Amino acid sequence: MKKVIFALFLTLPIFAFANDCDTLMKKYEAPEPESKTMKQVERWVSKKVKDPKDAAILSECMIARAADNPNQVSVAGK
Repeated sequence: MKKVIFALFLTLPIFAFANDCDTLMKKYEAPEPESKTMKQVERWVSKKVKDPKDAAILSECMIARAADNPNQVSVAGK
């Protein structure tokens, strides 16, 4: 029983983070990170997102999905 509760406790932040990322991307009308490089994502966030907390969350999740090279199928987070 303790293991189940512990496992649920560990997975809860992952789901909350994913939900926050999608919500923030819609709120700020963010571009698809797969078509941008990490530097492009950083520049976009610094220009468009004024709330530092939102900027940190959005930057982290978008950079994880950003492309190493948008012209190829490689992704930085993998």
